[in-house]
Amino acid sequence: MDYQEGNVLIDGIKIHYYRYGGKKPSIVLLHGGSDDGLCWGRTAQELAERYDVIMPDAQGHGLSDRLGVDFSFDNHTKHVAGLVKELGLEKPIIMGHSMGAGITCSVAMEYPDLPKAIILEDPSWGLFPPKPEEFETAKKNHEAIRAYQTEIAGLPLEDIKARCRMDNPTWPEDDVIPWANSRKLWDKAIFNGVGVPSLPYEEIVAGLQCPTLLIIAENGIVSRAIAENAAKLWKSKSPFRWEYIKGAGHSIRREQYAAYKTALYDWLDALK
Repeated sequence: MDYQEGNVLIDGIKIHYYRYGGKKPSIVLLHGGSDDGLCWGRTAQELAERYDVIMPDAQGHGLSDRLGVDFSFDNHTKHVAGLVKELGLEKPIIMGHSMGAGITCSVAMEYPDLPKAIILEDPSWGLFPPKPEEFETAKKNHEAIRAYQTEIAGLPLEDIKARCRMDNPTWPEDDVIPWANSRKLWDKAIFNGVGVPSLPYEEIVAGLQCPTLLIIAENGIVSRAIAENAAKLWKSKSPFRWEYIKGAGHSIRREQYAAYKTALYDWLDALK
């Protein structure tokens, strides 16, 4: 991508960002845990035909500052709001994947006048916070992810690419390369806690006011039952839509891009 990049300083923390697309309506893309801004790849490239695309590295990821002893998940929310202000963005759409989807929800709830709309790619709804009887399972899963990511990060870059191709045979090369690069840049402290701090999804849905698109997958985190219940719980006068993508896992856009793109652009067209 022929992007620009820069830094903003928010509460003393450097947040690095990439920007692509020129003077158009703004869309902010928030990556998942252990990814970075460039992991949006072809999604960002195609969105840049219509939008000014801003892709920050969350604290502890990419070229942004490390986490530090005073870090809390709420920092991510403040950083996104601060980035929007510092760059002078007016009512941007905010789209997030996984951890980034959780941050997107927090921004929309805490700064309801900030986003024009939000898009959520498989947030951790129904997974965090874990119920007491599910905590040990969540802890084991967390440790398995930590071990995998730590092992990957310790490999030479070309070996990381090879491992990604082996573990994710349907991913295009344009997604493999930035994913591999990002493995060398995340702060190991992001796995100090179990999972992503979150309200129960029922409270999140009840607290959202702006137009919202939820994209879920056949083998992702958010089940059809949760999506259907979210639609029933929706209280805002703004529209809520959920889309189900067959044959995809948690990284929906990397695994079933054509279906993901159709769901995304149909909604963006309706949003206008």
